[in-house]
Amino acid sequence: MHERSLVKGLIEQVIEEGRNRRLGQIHEIRIAIGEFSGVEPVLVKSAFDEMAGEYWQTPVQLAIEVITLSAICQTCQSRFRVTDFRFVCPKCGGGEVKITAGEEMRLVSLRAEAEKQKE
Repeated sequence: MHERSLVKGLIEQVIEEGRNRRLGQIHEIRIAIGEFSGVEPVLVKSAFDEMAGEYWQTPVQLAIEVITLSAICQTCQSRFRVTDFRFVCPKCGGGEVKITAGEEMRLVSLRAEAEKQKE
């Protein structure tokens, strides 16, 4: 299951970002997963729930936003949602389309405490 390796990379990215920004306890991680990314949100959530305890002692929530598959027609410039994997412009019938969203997986935001200053 490649979702576990993706989650490991995500956790490492969050830890590095936390160090760079001097964050304390992480409370929530928000990610976006495109519906055409080849990544299953349910499996990502499951892998995260299993692995998070290896990195953090307190619970960290994972919020996942699914990004719909969208495109723009290269002929008429119409933007549309791709449904049923029909990569054809619904306005002009053109088949030259460019994907604009729905293939990505990215870190959106972190909710965390500020790092406590050492006295």
